[in-house]
Amino acid sequence: MSRPIKLIPHDTLEEWHKKIELIRDNGHKLKMLVIEKILSNPNVSRDEVLKTFFISKETMGRWIKEYNSNGLEGLKAKPTKGRGSGKGNLKVADEVYIALKEEMAKDPTRKWTGKEKQQYIKEKFNIEVTQAGIAYRLKRL
Repeated sequence: MSRPIKLIPHDTLEEWHKKIELIRDNGHKLKMLVIEKILSNPNVSRDEVLKTFFISKETMGRWIKEYNSNGLEGLKAKPTKGRGSGKGNLKVADEVYIALKEEMAKDPTRKWTGKEKQQYIKEKFNIEVTQAGIAYRLKRL
């Protein structure tokens, strides 16, 4: 007989069911369903959970640890580095590009180079972005 799985209950089972219905990301939903299976039957064996959801014991252990530490937030997917400049997939607020666009509009006869746009953002906001990223975002505004 295996030892019981220890979960720190952050929500009631009814609250958990309501939250599962709202999740659209399948990876996140799978994690929630694993936790729901344990919450609904505290005596369920580890092997049964592993076989039901086709996950490894390491994965289940990690999900339980994340849930016990941070509840539902702990189960959300962590952001990963994207492709690009090697500086990561920075999410830069629209306000940065709006400020750049307003600065560029002050003198419509001036032609801004990509380097100048980068330099403006670096000096004003202390953010490094690619020239291609700037061009893309300015077109979308």
